[in-house]
Amino acid sequence: MDSVLFRQTGTVAWLGLNRPKQLNALSLEMIRLLRRHLDEMAQDPSVELVVLYGEGDRAFCAGGDIRALYDAKDEPNLETAAAFFSEEYALDDRVARFPKPVVALWDGIVMGGGVGLTYGATWKVATDRTRFAMPETGIGFFPDVGMCHALSRMQGGLGHYLALTGESVGADVLLAAGLANGWLPSGERPSFEAELVKRGEQGETAEQLQRWLAARLAVEHRPSEAVADFLRRVQAYFDSPSLSDILARLREGSSRDPFAAQALEILRQRSPLSLAVTFEALRRAGNATYREVLETDLTLALQFIRRGDFVEGVRAQLVDKDRRPRWRHADLASVTAEEVEAFFEPIAHLSIPFAD
Repeated sequence: MDSVLFRQTGTVAWLGLNRPKQLNALSLEMIRLLRRHLDEMAQDPSVELVVLYGEGDRAFCAGGDIRALYDAKDEPNLETAAAFFSEEYALDDRVARFPKPVVALWDGIVMGGGVGLTYGATWKVATDRTRFAMPETGIGFFPDVGMCHALSRMQGGLGHYLALTGESVGADVLLAAGLANGWLPSGERPSFEAELVKRGEQGETAEQLQRWLAARLAVEHRPSEAVADFLRRVQAYFDSPSLSDILARLREGSSRDPFAAQALEILRQRSPLSLAVTFEALRRAGNATYREVLETDLTLALQFIRRGDFVEGVRAQLVDKDRRPRWRHADLASVTAEEVEAFFEPIAHLSIPFAD
């Protein structure tokens, strides 16, 4: 079975992630196939627009194939991990700089590597089934794939909340925050795709397709009262330049506010080292370009496998499934600034194969 499906309907090209049983998690094979197809389509004058979608009815993409990285954890130079992350980040950058419009159908689960793959898409389309998350701190990792670039620029502490807790949000929050810029009820997806096929076969140009998409995917950005209340609470606790202050706010509010109590409990379960490095990565990303963030991510990813909690986190969640990770630190207070700084030390001979 092909892990990536390709077809062209006139001026519209379709790329499907085809590992539905694995929630379309990205393997290195898929990353290389996607890159090859995108490189070819960039040069193909018959392609005016590209659609990225996930096969099955559960997920667009649940992230990267982290079990494969775990299995290769003992390689002396982490060749598998270095290849996976460097090529994945290059693919993310390729989408962000693609010379033609890209539509990402975020129907179902979109997490981790799936978010990074489509962060740079022209249209990020949410549906009523969309569940978005960057859950990496729960496996002793950090929000990679360039997403600290986006998270560090979000207002009201939402970036801190998503990065640190790893909790998922739906289309209503994504649209209110500007992470998604299109809305499509999942029940209308077949008719939407059929119309896009028809317009492609009629030879519509990128400009014509873009005008239709703008009208078809338009949505009012007024958040519901429930979403507005959620965003207010996030701001009250997470809108701070200090991780220790965020924790202090949550502790102070936990006795009277169930949201604070739940968020505090979630953070207590996360890797303290991951929380500390993630917060510093967000701080640095605020003044960095997207490519600079990706380059930092490559260093951090390998450091997390070498000296972080990634291996233990994957063991607890995916291998032994005991859900009882034994983190290197008991709490954040025991994580030193020197330890965090060491994660950002460049690793020799690491590079990302960006397109020109």
